[in-house]
Amino acid sequence: MVLVPGSQDTVQHETPIVVVGAGPVGMLTAYELARLDVPCLLAEQNQETTKWPKMDLTNCRSMEILRMMGIADEMRQQKGAVDGKYRCDSLFYTSCGPKGKVLTSWRLPSIDEWRATIADTNNGTHPAEPAQRCSQVALEAWMKQKCLAQPLIDGHFGWKYLSHVEDHDGVLSTFIDVNGQEHCVRSRYLVGADGGGSLVRATAGIPMIRSSLPVALYLVHFRSKDLAQRRPFGRFWHLFPPFGGFIVDQDEDEIFTAHMQLDSIDMDVTKIDPYEWVYKCFGGAGEPYRFVIDEIIVSSAWRPNFAIADRYLSKGGRVILAGDACHRNPPHGGYGMNSGLEDALAVSWRLAALFKGYAGPHLLASYEEEQRPIMISRLERCNRHVMEHIPRYQWYAENGPELLMAETEEGEKFRKQIADFLDESGSECTDRGIELDSRYKSAVIFQDLDDTPEPPWNVKQYTPTTYPGARAPHVFLKDGKTSILDKFGKEWTLISFLSAPEGRIANDFEEAAATMNMPLTIVNLEDEGHAHRIWGQNYVLVRADGHVAWKGSELPDRDVAEKILKVITGQEMFEGYIPVPRRVINIPGMETYLDKSHGDGDVKHMAAFQI
Repeated sequence: MVLVPGSQDTVQHETPIVVVGAGPVGMLTAYELARLDVPCLLAEQNQETTKWPKMDLTNCRSMEILRMMGIADEMRQQKGAVDGKYRCDSLFYTSCGPKGKVLTSWRLPSIDEWRATIADTNNGTHPAEPAQRCSQVALEAWMKQKCLAQPLIDGHFGWKYLSHVEDHDGVLSTFIDVNGQEHCVRSRYLVGADGGGSLVRATAGIPMIRSSLPVALYLVHFRSKDLAQRRPFGRFWHLFPPFGGFIVDQDEDEIFTAHMQLDSIDMDVTKIDPYEWVYKCFGGAGEPYRFVIDEIIVSSAWRPNFAIADRYLSKGGRVILAGDACHRNPPHGGYGMNSGLEDALAVSWRLAALFKGYAGPHLLASYEEEQRPIMISRLERCNRHVMEHIPRYQWYAENGPELLMAETEEGEKFRKQIADFLDESGSECTDRGIELDSRYKSAVIFQDLDDTPEPPWNVKQYTPTTYPGARAPHVFLKDGKTSILDKFGKEWTLISFLSAPEGRIANDFEEAAATMNMPLTIVNLEDEGHAHRIWGQNYVLVRADGHVAWKGSELPDRDVAEKILKVITGQEMFEGYIPVPRRVINIPGMETYLDKSHGDGDVKHMAAFQI
């Protein structure tokens, strides 16, 4: 770095990639870039990691991603990560008081139980890793330590992003640190992972399509040894009161968070007593349920909303959005941060390929092509989860707490009505199709030339397939411990289930990759018949994100192998690829129309989201 003379010196920096925002998405982007031997600068305006209890569940796909990065086990060992023996039960109750009852429960297995199921059912339908309950408070603190320990990450906590200017060759970003010193950073690319109010997105001129729920909630994040010992209905992950809102046991110890709906969106929250708010939430339809609260850690109002960026890339293609900067949704289903972690992986391996010089112009464009439609589907699924529960809130409002608590035939009938409704609805956290079966469509996926039909898709279950664009299935190899995912290289992997002459496989692929300076790991699994049957192909090319780029029953010759590699690295578009048209987002209040220039359309805002 050098000082530029003037009345106010500005420190100049140069780096290949700048990542703005050091939440989980920004830090994981920077960490994966470093793991792929790419230097970057990570800038975050806050000096400390979050104290706010945002994300609570790192889902099974996110844990697979951390496993591929080699850090899943370490994450599970962090203070605040829930022990594998505890179940993930969600309980619906009338009141936590003496006359209170559990209406019904959504019972989900513990990590240990889920691991046993994965081991016993080794048929490709399960993830390699169970989900992990862990507050974002703990996750961010751990990731910060890992990022600051990486020599290829130039980390700056306390740097506030001000603006950027994009040109043909890169981006010039401006920051100011806590001492008032201004910094200008020249980079080839800028990643905006700076949250829902992203200034990077605003500076890039990318609009958000939004729809807010006409409600607001007030959360109280607190510590209570007394509650941890008393637990009126035993251990739980979530408690759901009858009038809406929810309570989260953050660590199976003594940290909890209570969320309850405000009387109105514009309610003066400064007049709320957080202690009484918690007692009322636990009291449900009965009297406030009181216990000793040792500490109120944080409290605030928040409003759930749906939002997605009109584009994930700037018009110049040098600024990339990830995480909440390009999509937001209520917590139902846990699609927010987990989708952001997928963004982080999708961005980092593409930027690594560009940095190393073997990627073509179509590779980065495919990030938006692949990720944005998947996120729209998740927003719509989240909306379903939100709207699913409106009837029971209405029933409660119409009948009142008296009937819900009544020890009468009518009261019992009312409680059963709600319980049956919830049992039929089912847990929001079992959408394995949403979590595991993302099937990417883009110009860098080399589609089957034999017109093999795509397997049916189901929101509730994962269908193991190596159809191009799909996530490659997890299966344990013969030793019963090694997942096929553990064999993947850092970037590109060719899995071969057939033996080849002279002990070599994929000679033409190897030569073509070497000519392109493309890192390609060759994995020979000729003795793994079980995995071969599940994968259903002799040869499969897998990307750094674990998704299938190409598959074939035979190895192609040199020219075709080179053609395949040029397509999947974005040097050429897949011949005959037809972009999937942008569709209307099926959420009331969200709709887009675009002109003929892809990605540069207008955004139409409709009426507010209605319940």
